[in-house]
Amino acid sequence: MSPPDASAEPEPIPASRRIDARWASDDTEPSKIADELRRLETTRTADGSSVAPARALTFIVLVDPEHDDLVRKQLKALGTQRASRTIVIRRYPDRTTLGGRAAVIQDDAIGNGLRETIVLDVGPEDELDLDGILDPLVITDVPSVAWVPEGDPRLLMLLRQIVQTAIIDGDKAASVREALDDSRALREVGMRAIDMAWLRSAPWRVRLASLAQSPEFREQLKNIETVDIETRPDSRVCGALLAGWLSHRLGWQAGPPLLDAARKRVVAQLRDVDQPLPGLAGITLTFRDGASRRLSRGPGGLKITDTDPAGAVVERTVLGASRGGSGLLPSAMRQVLLPDELDEEVLAATAGLDRARVLKQAAVGSEPTWL
Repeated sequence: MSPPDASAEPEPIPASRRIDARWASDDTEPSKIADELRRLETTRTADGSSVAPARALTFIVLVDPEHDDLVRKQLKALGTQRASRTIVIRRYPDRTTLGGRAAVIQDDAIGNGLRETIVLDVGPEDELDLDGILDPLVITDVPSVAWVPEGDPRLLMLLRQIVQTAIIDGDKAASVREALDDSRALREVGMRAIDMAWLRSAPWRVRLASLAQSPEFREQLKNIETVDIETRPDSRVCGALLAGWLSHRLGWQAGPPLLDAARKRVVAQLRDVDQPLPGLAGITLTFRDGASRRLSRGPGGLKITDTDPAGAVVERTVLGASRGGSGLLPSAMRQVLLPDELDEEVLAATAGLDRARVLKQAAVGSEPTWL
């Protein structure tokens, strides 16, 4: 017998084998929600068979009600990467009771196994006791990850007793320093922080690392005179983290001034550009001999433009994925069970650039200023 084709689409689950069991209450308590969820899990399909709940990951989302639609779309985009149990906490400033809804669902859109969803409507008093409220609702010995799509990421510290990983977006912070402080604050209370601002730079870091396999380019990296990183205005932290990564990997010293490993001065600049998606638009490395290498977005992938000291230009396009759109949350979810790639050394290098004020910022139509 030949093995099954791993690339083939899974067969749709017949209607008689699907489960859609729901419960709701406008005034409840955590133990009641947990009891009702267990009851829903025992629901059998129309043909009498049963399906076991998935047990891999609990995903907790803190959201204000006005962002419901945004969060719903991003959770839907997870598809088969959706967590086993998703708990959405909606924060209402004038609510005095705990509202709860629970659903146990299986269908071919989210893969095999039951997927559980809990929605909690909390007021200010309940918000202060989120650890206690969530304790009976999280799954023992299953990793828990939390996300605040909009608002202050330090709200996740309210969950530090039950959550191991936090998904944040440094690009939503008011400044590079604030983004780094948020990440550090979460790490200090024992939570691993996955920053979407860092993930936006992943294709660029991978490509630069790949190019550095060439001995000639590795030698050029020792002679960088200027680094020009182009980002959308709402993605400056992404650009700063990329600059910090380069600084750490190449052994630069923040100073001031910014110096390379040979104690020669380097100029690093973030430049605002207009583009449809958040994230990076390009990075240009100019070397001391007058040559340069530019990576930029282009039709069909990432465009690499090399200019030699005499001014001759060679262009080519390589495949490169964008990390700025709806695919970013799935990327963050995949990082939950992987080693932490945003290490303390990169954070420290980025903080050093920020503290020494050696990273210039050029807004659209203006002269560069120091971050």
